[in-house]
Amino acid sequence: MPDSLSASSINLSSDAEPVFFGWKNVGLLFGVYMLAVGFVYYSFNVIFPEMVTRMDWSRGDASWGQTVHGLLYGVFVPFAAFSVNKWGARATILAGIVVLIIGCILLGTVTTSITAWIIIWGVVMSFGFAFGGVIPIQTTIAHWFEQHRATAIGLVMTAAGVGGFIAQPLFTWIMGTSGDWQAAWLIASAFAMASIILAAFVVNKPADRGQQPDGVLHDASSAQKPRARAKIYKTSECWSLREAIRTPTLWLLVVLSLGGVMPLYLLVVHGVLHLRDLQFQPMEAASVLSAMLAGSACARFPIGWLGDRMEPRRILFSLFICSIIALTLIWQAPNISLLLLAGAMFGAAYGGTLVMIPAMVANYFGAQSFASINGFIFPLQIVVSSMVPVGAGYMADVSGNYDTAFVAIIGFTGVAAVCALFTRPPLKAVA
Repeated sequence: MPDSLSASSINLSSDAEPVFFGWKNVGLLFGVYMLAVGFVYYSFNVIFPEMVTRMDWSRGDASWGQTVHGLLYGVFVPFAAFSVNKWGARATILAGIVVLIIGCILLGTVTTSITAWIIIWGVVMSFGFAFGGVIPIQTTIAHWFEQHRATAIGLVMTAAGVGGFIAQPLFTWIMGTSGDWQAAWLIASAFAMASIILAAFVVNKPADRGQQPDGVLHDASSAQKPRARAKIYKTSECWSLREAIRTPTLWLLVVLSLGGVMPLYLLVVHGVLHLRDLQFQPMEAASVLSAMLAGSACARFPIGWLGDRMEPRRILFSLFICSIIALTLIWQAPNISLLLLAGAMFGAAYGGTLVMIPAMVANYFGAQSFASINGFIFPLQIVVSSMVPVGAGYMADVSGNYDTAFVAIIGFTGVAAVCALFTRPPLKAVA
């Protein structure tokens, strides 16, 4: 009897399903994204205007830093996707964070001219964000989740909004107390350093832990069980990049990506300057952007949850309409109360697009193709969007306001809303 009990215990132990690591990965990536992107990238929103003011730079000339940043980010993203496919997401993230730390230290020590600013923010930091940010993080989530993919992406993407929400007033206070924008960049480097510890524990794919996506064991018996009819389209095919490029769906996704990112670039680079031109106080302007990031943080998870239950293209249409309303309010800036509401509304809309579009890429083209196809969409999105900051900056230098920039961006967001309704799952060409 003791021997049989012992054998039974051993069998139960050996057959026990290991704890699914996917949600632990979500927690690790949440921390990485919050510290390395939320606290570092979104600190730019309030540090950059202070640099322009203190250094007496032209807004148009200084905006080249963000434009070069975006252009080179678009160049580096395919290399980040290659790195993910070749060496894995964890190694790619760690390399990117190390470069971010170096860049922040350089910004806080040797940046004394526009040339230095453009080189460090435009070249060094763009490499760091490409390798340490969205591509490897979202690719990891796409591998670990299928049924709960949008929910998991929403959770992780919330992190940047949380970090940015804290960073806006924090770095404004740091600069106001110390009177030094360079100290802010050095503190940002400390947040990036903290993210390395978390990144070291990320696991690239379920197979690395002997697990399956969503923690579901696909054995013969489960395969025979009828599956509930899926409400959301998720392809069982694997698309190559060459096949995807030939579909209208991919190019509509590019337009949707632009509709989400172009307004963000306008507000991130020029939002504080626009509101200060309208006689709002620096902390009030920072509070609007902080509300934007709070709205983004709060919306990403519930919208991700909804994206696993409703077709993402329909959600995107609603998000773009909200973005148009919010942009109009920020442009006209009637009072601080409506501005805070508009900031939160725009943030929720942007946060939702940040979750829905990568979910659509994985749903329509497959998780195995995610890094390659997202690595194609991102450069196009970033290259075009990078023209927004410098264009808006020079318009403001000439006209003294951002009216033309807001009208153009609001118009394009309307185009993206229409395109969302026409985005359908792609069909492979019949050989």
